[in-house]
Amino acid sequence: MATLMAKICGMLRDIVLAGMYGTGTNEAIAFSTASRIPLLFFDIALGSAVTSAFIPIFNEYLEKDGRKKAIEFSNYFINLVVLITLVMSAVGIVFSEGFVQLIAGGYDSEKLALSASLVKILFPTIVFTGLAYCFVGILQSFGEFYIPAIISLVSNGLLLVYLAVFGDRFGVHGVAVAMLVAWSSQFIVQLPSLAKLKYAYRPVLSLRNDGIRKVIKLALPIIVSTWVQPINTMVNIRLASSMAGGGAVPALDYANKLYIILVGVFTFAITNLIFPSLSRAAAKNDDKEFTDIVRQAIRYVMFIITPVMAGFLLLSTPIIRLFYERGAFGADSTSLTSSALFFYSLGMLGYGIQEICNKAFYAMHDGSTPMRVSMIGIAVNVALSLVFVKLFDMGHWSLALSASVAANIIGFSMMYILHRRKPYFNRDTAVYFAKILVSAVIMSVAVIVVKNLVKSDSKIIGLFVPVGAGVIVYFASCIILGVNELRDIFGLVMKKFSKKEGAVR
Repeated sequence: MATLMAKICGMLRDIVLAGMYGTGTNEAIAFSTASRIPLLFFDIALGSAVTSAFIPIFNEYLEKDGRKKAIEFSNYFINLVVLITLVMSAVGIVFSEGFVQLIAGGYDSEKLALSASLVKILFPTIVFTGLAYCFVGILQSFGEFYIPAIISLVSNGLLLVYLAVFGDRFGVHGVAVAMLVAWSSQFIVQLPSLAKLKYAYRPVLSLRNDGIRKVIKLALPIIVSTWVQPINTMVNIRLASSMAGGGAVPALDYANKLYIILVGVFTFAITNLIFPSLSRAAAKNDDKEFTDIVRQAIRYVMFIITPVMAGFLLLSTPIIRLFYERGAFGADSTSLTSSALFFYSLGMLGYGIQEICNKAFYAMHDGSTPMRVSMIGIAVNVALSLVFVKLFDMGHWSLALSASVAANIIGFSMMYILHRRKPYFNRDTAVYFAKILVSAVIMSVAVIVVKNLVKSDSKIIGLFVPVGAGVIVYFASCIILGVNELRDIFGLVMKKFSKKEGAVR
């Protein structure tokens, strides 16, 4: 629920910004570009390797060498991350114009200059991001998941407060400064929990530490394997910068964010919960526990993401109309964004499975397998994007389609390779997948029928009546077909509420 609220807050932030600037204004195009460039470089240089390489080694120290050695290793690691991100920030600020020209070469001089000025403000966000990721790894390893789950809620909430109070009073540069301040809260909000755990920070750095050497060895292939998203994004911005007067860039950005919010709220919650457990199971060489965790995680992803994907494909335009169409975000912006959302949605399931498999391989200290598969995915995405846009002159939606094809290739390839290493896929799992697919197809028929029957100018009715019908039909189909995950989730929720009720009494 904390993750869900954080994603909703992020969605509200984007809704407000879309209403203020739309997709075709210089402010919309420049801010969309500038807000992504620092994180693109962070993802290319460090990315999820900060947690994915750190958590397995940290848990290995906890299991074998004790808390003191684990804390000592974490200090070395944190200071290394801070040093790298500080250097990256300085380089990004100095060469901001060159980076914008490289990534968004299709912009005119006014858009390029505005984007570069915003990049200078936003590049230090990567320092706070690096610190926040480190603290998340420590807290999750000690079993604290709530605080890491709300860090985005805090930062998005602070930015929303700024937008509600000041709006565009200080222009887009004021919004960028507010984003920088809000981003710093992601590591600050975790400090009380670290203090409660009696975590002792020390400003020490040593590349000779065994743990740091292990992290570097594990991190390099992990970093390469996580290049899929940032490189795909860079290619998309470059190609889209000359489409619709640059308006295709924020359209793709808004569609991708909405897609990530919905798929991420479930997938990231599951992967964050299972990763420390997978790491401990791998450290103990407990193959049964390891495969049980992977199997159940993939089943949950299938159960949740499959109907969400079907809903997005069928209702992409009503979704964009409800969430974004207001103020400067008009019908043209809705058309651009909804077509991108439709084709991004085709990759939802592959993306979710990829996240689960990544964590499984990283827990086994294997970063090379995700790296190799991801390199294939990057090549497929770049090749398809260039062919669709340069050869066949297709629209911006073809960039979203290319990303989805790559996501599915990566996700299902890794799923197969992981099964070859740690057999988890059995007959029951295959039957389960078939049940989910049948339930999703029945749900889709219900959504189409209700959508055609409901004739209303109301954005809310036009979206939520078909969605409500789809949810009811999907759950009913799952019950009839005996999908146990629905019962398990309902049981967990009831157990949680019964605990709270008991505590109140």
